Amino acid sequence: LAWLIFDRPEKLNAMSSQGWHDFGAHLRELVDDRDIRCLILAGEGRGFLAGHDVGEMVEHVEQFNSGGYTLGDLHENQKLLQETTRLIRKARFPVIAAVQGVAVGAGCEVTLACDLVVAAEDTLLGFPEVNVGVTITNGGTWLLPRKVGLARARELAYTGEFVDAQEAWRIGLVNRVVPAGQVRDEAEKLARRIASRAPLPVQMHKTMLDRGMESSLETMMNFETEALCVTARTNDHAEGATAFFEKREPQFTGT
Repeated sequence: LAWLIFDRPEKLNAMSSQGWHDFGAHLRELVDDRDIRCLILAGEGRGFLAGHDVGEMVEHVEQFNSGGYTLGDLHENQKLLQETTRLIRKARFPVIAAVQGVAVGAGCEVTLACDLVVAAEDTLLGFPEVNVGVTITNGGTWLLPRKVGLARARELAYTGEFVDAQEAWRIGLVNRVVPAGQVRDEAEKLARRIASRAPLPVQMHKTMLDRGMESSLETMMNFETEALCVTARTNDHAEGATAFFEKREPQFTGT
């Protein structure tokens, strides 16, 4: 189990371009760690992640006019931002967002990329990009309708309005709503439950569920057969079946 904490509480953890670079670097390091079975993302202070640093955005607007910031620079910064979504989606283990306070703009898009979202009652989520004259950037237009449906995604994207935790749960934007102050504990309980399961099937389920959104039923049933043939020959399957028969907790090793 691993944690990655956004630690800029004075800005509600809004990130500068350097912050997105650092976030991606930490994710790459964690994704390569074969001992991790689940990762939790969380934020210090009153917010999870308030998107991109608005102060830096204003600086870039001014620098566009003077030539100090170019479209090439913007493309490079977008690569930093979007790489975080790719890394979360491609991680072999589940990634859980433990969200409190604000998770807006690119911050909300980070939650969309995560496998599971545990939200505190005081959470606000949304896509305010239209309120500042820009577009959703970090894979949100692909991820959002797959979570909440196209009609609801249109409303959120067109209006820039926020939803509270209960409404987010109702429409499928988050998995669980918990009392404020308990979000990290509840996220850790969920992560430890997942980490106690056989890691290869969990990894394969992540892959299959993602592919299933774009594939036919026949394709996925064939994939399921192939996955079963792989997992059925593992030590973890033997341990799991034996433990079930012996009425004890299995001890999975990932082999």
